[in-house]
Amino acid sequence: MADNKKEKVGVQDIADVLKISASTVSRALNDHPRISKGTKDKVRQVAKRLGYFSGVPDLSPVEKGDAIAVMIPSFEFSFYREIIKGIRDYFGKKGYDVFIVDTRNDENNVADFFDKYKKYGISGVVHVICDRTIPAGFYSIPLEDAFPVVSVFEPDDSTEVSSVLPDLFNGICNSLKHLYSAGAKNISLLLDNEKDPLDNQILNSFLSAMESITGETKGLSVFYGADDDWNAVSRIVNNVSGNGEMGDVLFVKNVITAFDVELELLRAGMKVPDDVMLVSIDTAEGVKKIASNMSLLKLPAYDIGHKAAEMLLDRIKSLKSDKKVSVVPANFILKGSAMRL
Repeated sequence: MADNKKEKVGVQDIADVLKISASTVSRALNDHPRISKGTKDKVRQVAKRLGYFSGVPDLSPVEKGDAIAVMIPSFEFSFYREIIKGIRDYFGKKGYDVFIVDTRNDENNVADFFDKYKKYGISGVVHVICDRTIPAGFYSIPLEDAFPVVSVFEPDDSTEVSSVLPDLFNGICNSLKHLYSAGAKNISLLLDNEKDPLDNQILNSFLSAMESITGETKGLSVFYGADDDWNAVSRIVNNVSGNGEMGDVLFVKNVITAFDVELELLRAGMKVPDDVMLVSIDTAEGVKKIASNMSLLKLPAYDIGHKAAEMLLDRIKSLKSDKKVSVVPANFILKGSAMRL
């Protein structure tokens, strides 16, 4: 007698038997928190009876533990290290383990992680975005599963994920007011990458602050790629100084790069702050280790990490799905590199 049984039982077969939607079956098999225990039990019983996936790895999901993952673009920039510290300090007091995932500045690695995150038994993720051009549906898998995710920064396309952002406006306004009073007219930004969400936020905040103070955005020059290597720093400094584009002030992302820029300025015969005032955009921890005399637009990295952890735990405990955005203010710390007598 011919065997008419299908070679592979699928989600739709279970749905047809129970007269429910395939999406409900899928959620029940994946232990979705919004599916009732009664429905889950019925789905699993039918799945076993039909031989769904031959005995069923999906019917034995990894038990979630008290652990979360933090996905960061790099360990090199002190900003990311301070975010991790803020998250660890918060979750450490709550009894959670924290696992760090280095995405190596590639959001494809994040997408791959979301494809298989259930294997790791984690309760949630903090994702520090490195590319503001990620698509609107980037978080579709964890959102479909009601899996808690909080992002640091937001991409250009809106998502439904809660996020934490640095509020740079007031800190930049305070720095510009001082610099303008010291005679500055032209401002240059030395940043990393125009696709970087932090760089984009820095630029937009400068434009907003300049317009608020002066009514216009003239006198601002932006250069990218200064973090690549010494040759890049030398090329940018020589180019802008030789063309008269340097301006009176340089804001440099990452204190290590700012220190390289200061050395290159000295090699070009320019003094800080007499010829060019210099401000690093970094965390206080980063500046303290490199150059105590460096003026600082202080990124609130630790506080961002702490707030992201707080928001994530709220999502884990309450299973809330409504999107929230929290902002953490930055400060300006004036030191010798931007202080003219």
